[in-house]
Amino acid sequence: MAEEPLRPPNSTFVVRFWQEWSDAGPRWRGRIEHVQSGKNTVFLDFQGMLGFMRRFGVMTRDRGWTEEGRFDNG
Repeated sequence: MAEEPLRPPNSTFVVRFWQEWSDAGPRWRGRIEHVQSGKNTVFLDFQGMLGFMRRFGVMTRDRGWTEEGRFDNG
């Protein structure tokens, strides 16, 4: 009997974005929380958000989201 491949458990994230103003102009920031664990972080770019998600086994394959925020399905 073949075993099912291991999959990470389902994860739920809450993401909040807001815009801040500085002398250099507006910039976007964000906060992400992993609901199951309660862990959270703030980020300044898309890669920061993805890095946090990958800590929980989400979107770890070579294919997936590009740095530009588009999905590449192979």
